[in-house]
Amino acid sequence: MAEPPAQSPADTTSEKYTRTLYTARVENIGGTAGEVRVENGPTIPTGGPSPDATGSNPEQFLAMAWSTCLGETLKAVLREQRIDAATHVHVEVGLHRDPAGGFRFAPRALVAIEDLPEDEVRRLAEAAHARCPVSRLLSRADSGVLEVVPPPGT
Repeated sequence: MAEPPAQSPADTTSEKYTRTLYTARVENIGGTAGEVRVENGPTIPTGGPSPDATGSNPEQFLAMAWSTCLGETLKAVLREQRIDAATHVHVEVGLHRDPAGGFRFAPRALVAIEDLPEDEVRRLAEAAHARCPVSRLLSRADSGVLEVVPPPGT
């Protein structure tokens, strides 16, 4: 895996963020015809967004990240409210052509909580959505940081 810069934005503290609690490092080699290498974790083959492609695609990775993060945040919200109920978070990520050029994702989360009325589920799901880091990332455009670095080994 390529070495990250000596101090990456993910590791810094700024007025916008507090101290870093955890930093994930992942490297893609070969786009959707390659693999993703997770530092201290698995190497996952990648594939394009088609039913017969082998490997996981960006839409699936985004759906996995959001469903896991929103699901865990929802559990925390329920715990704080002293509610013991099973939760289900299903995420769909559609890939669309962007009229301005290129492509865009259209993610949608479907949240269910067993044995609660719909208005209560809505209130709890909205509270979790407001706190979930992935939900917050998807809700604002200014959170991504792009840096250009030399190729590994140079």
